[in-house]
Amino acid sequence: ECGSFPKPTHVPSIAVRVGAVYMLFILTVRAVWRSAEWRTEAMLFRSGLAVCPLNAKVHYNIAKNAGDAGNRTLAVSEYREALRLHSEYDQAMNNLANILKDEGKLKEAEDLLCKAVKLRPDFAAAWMNLGIVLAGLKRHAEAEQSYFTALVHRKKYPDCYYNLGNLYLDEQRYEDAYRAWRNATALKPTHTVAWSNMIIMLDSIGEMEKAETVAQEALSILPMEPSLHFNLANTLGKAGRFAEAEKHFTEAIGLDMKNPVYYTNLGVLYHRWKKYDKAERLYLRALELNPQLQSAKENMALLKRARSRMTGRH
Repeated sequence: ECGSFPKPTHVPSIAVRVGAVYMLFILTVRAVWRSAEWRTEAMLFRSGLAVCPLNAKVHYNIAKNAGDAGNRTLAVSEYREALRLHSEYDQAMNNLANILKDEGKLKEAEDLLCKAVKLRPDFAAAWMNLGIVLAGLKRHAEAEQSYFTALVHRKKYPDCYYNLGNLYLDEQRYEDAYRAWRNATALKPTHTVAWSNMIIMLDSIGEMEKAETVAQEALSILPMEPSLHFNLANTLGKAGRFAEAEKHFTEAIGLDMKNPVYYTNLGVLYHRWKKYDKAERLYLRALELNPQLQSAKENMALLKRARSRMTGRH
């Protein structure tokens, strides 16, 4: 009976080929699925949640991704869930506190950061963030001590020096603020906001020459930074150096054509320079970009009054 079956000479090779094709198909389908599933970090973390719903790290990753994408509501919810699952998750405390701080919920932010640094005393970022929160609560001495503690644990910390400078500015300790921001830019020469704060502060306290020197130094490092051209232009304009100010306002606008404040301030310069047509065009452009910009509205009204007075004289 067995002899009636055909000889299985080629069956194994056919089976192998079919099996190989099938396996390749399965692997391809899985690869496509994984590629689709992992196309974004958010989807990747969501897939982790389906596998490990009680894993605090998975919820932390979802929260961090949501926060980076600007979805604060989801970020807060997921950080809270991470902390519910792992009550001593210090990094989750720090990140949640940062969001709460930005929302003005300073007391809860303070509580979270105090707990974080108690769990990890060398947590420099949490110490710095605690300093920011305490400064927001006007508890300046405690804020300063928090910044100092952060700097003990991370000596090269430009952002901490920057925030320390902001604290000193709030206390009108101008020399200390200047030194702190200098430390920030020494450690990170591209720290734009530290440079800007130095220029603005020096200008505001009447140290115009020093403000100009700092601005030129900053621009030698960051020649394409519009805010630095803008701040230097404001200083030069106050000093009555209109042509130089015009040059730097124009540079700022060329680098950031969507900033209505830049147009407004160049308009003010032309207004003071009695180039009224140019001033009007710039105020109008500022209001096109931001119809609610109060400074542009007020300056436009002043310009109209000035022109009507001139017309009345004639």
